[in-house]
Amino acid sequence: MKRRVRRLRDFLTPWMGFLLLLLEPAVAFARAGGGQSYSGGGHGGGGGGGDGGLIWLLIRLLIWLIFNHPVIGVPLTVVLIYAFVQYQKQHATAKGQTWDSGPPKEPPAPQASRDLDDLRTLDPEFSVVLFEDFAYALYARAHEARSSERDLEALSPYLSSAARSHLAQRLPVGAPVSNVVVGAMRVVALSIPPAANATPGGPPPRVVVTLEFEANMTVGLPVDKPGAEHTHYVEERWRLERDATVQSKPPEKALSFQCPNCGAPFGPEGGDRCQYCGQVVSGGRFDWSVESIDLIRMEERPPALTSDVQEVGTNWPTIFHPRLSARWAELVREDPGVTTEALNARLQLIYGELNAAWSRRDLGGARPYVSDGLFDYLQYWITAYEKQGLRNVLEGMRIVEWKTVKIVRDHHYDSLTVRLWGSGRDYTVRQATGDVVTGDPKHDRFYSEYWTLIRGAGVKGAPRADKSCPNCGAPLDVNMAGQCEHCGAKITSGEFDWVLSKIEQDDSYTG
Repeated sequence: MKRRVRRLRDFLTPWMGFLLLLLEPAVAFARAGGGQSYSGGGHGGGGGGGDGGLIWLLIRLLIWLIFNHPVIGVPLTVVLIYAFVQYQKQHATAKGQTWDSGPPKEPPAPQASRDLDDLRTLDPEFSVVLFEDFAYALYARAHEARSSERDLEALSPYLSSAARSHLAQRLPVGAPVSNVVVGAMRVVALSIPPAANATPGGPPPRVVVTLEFEANMTVGLPVDKPGAEHTHYVEERWRLERDATVQSKPPEKALSFQCPNCGAPFGPEGGDRCQYCGQVVSGGRFDWSVESIDLIRMEERPPALTSDVQEVGTNWPTIFHPRLSARWAELVREDPGVTTEALNARLQLIYGELNAAWSRRDLGGARPYVSDGLFDYLQYWITAYEKQGLRNVLEGMRIVEWKTVKIVRDHHYDSLTVRLWGSGRDYTVRQATGDVVTGDPKHDRFYSEYWTLIRGAGVKGAPRADKSCPNCGAPLDVNMAGQCEHCGAKITSGEFDWVLSKIEQDDSYTG
């Protein structure tokens, strides 16, 4: 028996050295990870340092057991080597897949978002498009104002004292904030009273909307401590309220952030009372007010642009809105020019121009086809690539399939969401050397996204697929403000044709 154990020990000794050699690079490569998700880091993330020393101690312990207590050390080592070999086989199989292969088991899809369109039962002028623009703009303004007590108080009609206090105390306190870009916004709760009429002698009924934001922002240091800027990724939850009797403002006043009652400039001198109309305008009496803010997560990290990302959700079932069929029938009945063929031509045009502009790192060619908010969002990421000396290259991009999944109609806008499946080569290179740092220039990446297009409610006719101004007919030449250089018409707000206003990933779209 002892001779058999000794032979097995002699056989295993070189294996232990081989195992040690294999584990050294494994520890190093385990630090790589992450993904190119909006958050700028990997939800699938890599490990940190410190594992290498522990593994080395374990190997030394095994070697000591083999030579001093072979009855224990030999069987234990056999089991560990077998487990390691099986792991290497599985790891090699995974590496044999293309870089964008999805994980074998994807996380569950996010819960469905509440339908804000239901608010029109109390407020016929309510527009989901305008509300989202309002929420994005208020979020950015509030964070940019948080380093100044006066600037925060100027937003008191829209931010409660508790919300302002929370923002003012956000670390680092007093630091200037800029480049606020919202990557995702979800409606996680919606409370609509059955009627807008108040109970005699009681407070007025309230409409409550809870939103979750994912955002990146540039945060400096307090003015008394000058230094480098940092990028923060944050997740937070905002609860907005307003009286149920309040009616929405028209588009031209929706983003003014003036007195919500009379429209005059609002200053902090009068507290919560407007100096022009004399009304107390805080607390959701005349418009939405943020009553509470909960910080879910905040991390200091730049956008991670050099890590391969696994597609999450491409194979998930498509989320169709329950009222899609009825709203599609209503849309084509009122505007027969809206056909699947015409929409496809428009979608193909936007897709091609956007991907070409992105690869050039110059969004000028795509400016006529995207809303102001989406343009700012895309420009943020192009700037992030430039700051890191990188260029994201898209080649051979094509739409494989698309489906209409949601239509929302109100007095101001028609909104149409499609899920599209695309394919093409997607990789990132260092601008100075041309070296590929992530992605694969030889293999196509298959993915899907949800795209939302908007058009003015009064616009009729087939979507256009030509490159001419929809107002004056001149060759399309649009400035960064979204206006035609020939006639001055604003064509990026959907006043003439469908424009892309939002791009959402499968793992963030909630319907």
